[in-house]
Amino acid sequence: MYEITVRLPAKKIEKIIPHLYQKGYYQTFYEVPLDVVTDANGYAFVERKNEITDLNIYINDFMEAKERRMLVDILAIDDSSLVVKKVNELNYQQTFDDIFLENGWVITTPDKMNHYDIKKRIVLDSQGNFGTGYHETTRDCLHFILNHDFKGLSVADIGAGSGVLSIAAALKGASLIDTYDIQPVEREILYQCELNGVMPVNVVQSDLIKNKNVIKKEYNWVFLNIGTQENRDILNAQRLLDCKNTTFILSGMLEWNYQLVESVFKEAGFRLVEKKQSNEWVTCLFKAN
Repeated sequence: MYEITVRLPAKKIEKIIPHLYQKGYYQTFYEVPLDVVTDANGYAFVERKNEITDLNIYINDFMEAKERRMLVDILAIDDSSLVVKKVNELNYQQTFDDIFLENGWVITTPDKMNHYDIKKRIVLDSQGNFGTGYHETTRDCLHFILNHDFKGLSVADIGAGSGVLSIAAALKGASLIDTYDIQPVEREILYQCELNGVMPVNVVQSDLIKNKNVIKKEYNWVFLNIGTQENRDILNAQRLLDCKNTTFILSGMLEWNYQLVESVFKEAGFRLVEKKQSNEWVTCLFKAN
């Protein structure tokens, strides 16, 4: 395989990609230049479309003279702007280091699962969904979950991603777990259940902000780890704060906006039992008064 690189403005690349596809160049990659900014709801991204960035084009059969003429014409550049190199191996599989949690618990991968005590390990083969354990919000949710006994209890894991929080609750004895996600995550979550030797959880794909009253039962515990405004919208759309016997773990919130969620719980008759902050990220545990 060959990698052909050219530097172009990001806004020009956006317009060129469809023309490359039409000419048979299907394997392309470029990083969109972004500025990370903060707003009331957390972080946002602003594209820098005028900034120069690398456009990489990958082809298997490279006939230099032909490809150069073709690309010079499509990209409207000088021949000297093209950089060509042979790529022996392209490996897009990301590897993960073991994550050591509190009280001896560890998140590990299937190839290393036998290195650890089966009673204190979470085996995770993340397939790209949120919840590898590296992010502060995931770790802090696990802090609360792994410190509690879920034996015989029901759990709703909203914004489940990889299902790591559901797996932790199952390993702590939860008898019923329903996961909810806007993405099609069922195959991955059931795979994670199999890796950890726990009963399969129920997986529901739905937009819980747009689709109101999808959740029709009251759980002992609800995990909600998305974002401050999204958390509030889901609590409202699913009328979850009517569930006075439910304990809530809320995360995905930031130090400058978590109070917006805390105030909603207080108004509904709940109290903040415990708060954990890692860097700017805040995770809270709420119970009814």
